[in-house]
Amino acid sequence: MNSTSAIDVFTESGQHFSIPIEDGQNTLAQTIWLSGEIAAPPLCSGLGRCGNCRVRFRSAPPEALAEEYGLLGSEAVAAGWRLACRHAVTAGMCVELPQTAEDTPWSASASRESLRRTNRKMSSGQESLLLAVDLGTTSIQWQVFATKRGKVSGTPPCERESGLSRDVAAAGCVPNPQMGAGSDILSRVAAARRPEGRKRLREMVLRLLRRIVDEAPGQVEAMCVAGNTAMTAILLDRDVAGLTATPYTLPESGGREFLLPGLPPAWIPPQPAPFVGGDLSAGMALLLYGRQEAFPFLLADMGTNGEFVLALNERESLVTSVPLGPSLEGMGLTHGGMAGPGSITAFQLGPLGLSGTVPGGGSPERICGTGYLSLLDTLLRCGFLTREGKPAESPASPLARKLAASLQKDSGVWMLPLGGRLSLSGIDVEELLKVKAAFSLALETLLKAAGLRSGDIARFILGGALGEKAPTETLENLGFLPQGTGGRTLAAGNTSLQGAKLLLQRPELRERLVDWSRQCRILDLTGQPSFTESYMRHMFWG
Repeated sequence: MNSTSAIDVFTESGQHFSIPIEDGQNTLAQTIWLSGEIAAPPLCSGLGRCGNCRVRFRSAPPEALAEEYGLLGSEAVAAGWRLACRHAVTAGMCVELPQTAEDTPWSASASRESLRRTNRKMSSGQESLLLAVDLGTTSIQWQVFATKRGKVSGTPPCERESGLSRDVAAAGCVPNPQMGAGSDILSRVAAARRPEGRKRLREMVLRLLRRIVDEAPGQVEAMCVAGNTAMTAILLDRDVAGLTATPYTLPESGGREFLLPGLPPAWIPPQPAPFVGGDLSAGMALLLYGRQEAFPFLLADMGTNGEFVLALNERESLVTSVPLGPSLEGMGLTHGGMAGPGSITAFQLGPLGLSGTVPGGGSPERICGTGYLSLLDTLLRCGFLTREGKPAESPASPLARKLAASLQKDSGVWMLPLGGRLSLSGIDVEELLKVKAAFSLALETLLKAAGLRSGDIARFILGGALGEKAPTETLENLGFLPQGTGGRTLAAGNTSLQGAKLLLQRPELRERLVDWSRQCRILDLTGQPSFTESYMRHMFWG
């Protein structure tokens, strides 16, 4: 560690941290949340949109920027609040973090991730505990389980169909502690370019995994960690330079067991291509050997990176990937955030205007990814939005005209108030439209390469962020899915985690999956000369 100077960070609960400024850390946000001392909130990778990196300077705040007035408000700016991502870090800075539910340092936090656990008494005759992990860029999902042959009540259908049952001892979904480097893959790779940066990011995840193992209600004998190529490379301390420029190369091909410090042996699924990782191949293990889907089928694992596979049969598959960013998880958008208490998950339009649904009740604080998709679908259906993502000049319906009358402009960007402090901006719509364009282009490219039409696909399977809760009808209306395919679409949840569990229970499948990975035909979507032109053809809704 090359520590040259430090800053002082306080929390409203009175904790104090003296955090060294490391080489390569240019912003205040990077210094605070890459320290490993303080849990990072969901950040927008330095775009200055989310406001989650706000800090209050206890003295001598830097000059405020225009976006800080717009996002934080004049009163907060006058009180010393600034966006940490928009200011260079300098020695001697003294800042205060806003009050959060997790004000404890990462290294000493037993439950700061709000771990969702279901502890069960272990039944007799079961094997030792196993740990399955989906190592995502923005969140980490995991299950500790014991396995035995037979069926148990509550076993998910995909597991019953595979002839296996699992007794889940503990489970959780937590923010990736590396979020201080940004919410998307490119910002994470940039932070991991230098060995010391990669080491710091790696230790954050290792510390979380050790905690899960240590707190498990029994001895964890083995792990399977399924993640994209960047997250896997950082975990295994591999040079990520091959993911930063063409021709892209794989830092690690996976498909074998690794010994990670302080942890049980970890099997890493194969990584088929530079941006098609073990999260996708683990999902394919579930679909090929567990669920045994009818061919041809398409799996789309949608997170900060979109990974697609069109399986023609058990051995022949076409795979591709497109960068998406974290907007499907609500991050990087004006009032977006990860799903949880206070998040709007759906919108409805009635005589009184737009209203949002917050599961569990309470005041809306943010909009999650599925909430944004529901909102866009609602605005398109009523005629407020055009297919190009612009407010209609002369809306046909009375409800759309009522919404249009409330439109505002901020620095030349249109903004639709949603009640309270929430709003939808033209920038939000454009960001989500980019995701839709990438999705539909990837699907079109795979079908064309295989000589198939959408009607030939037996099943469209959605994993990742889209596979959790997004209604298939909404995705079809917005144009993510071809028209008429909603009835053949399955929102399968976290296929990566389910596949990791299967690979732990049935290790004999691993070699088959490695062989499948070697046989994949890779389509380099972004490297095609016509990519930009083709991408723009898909920049419309519906």
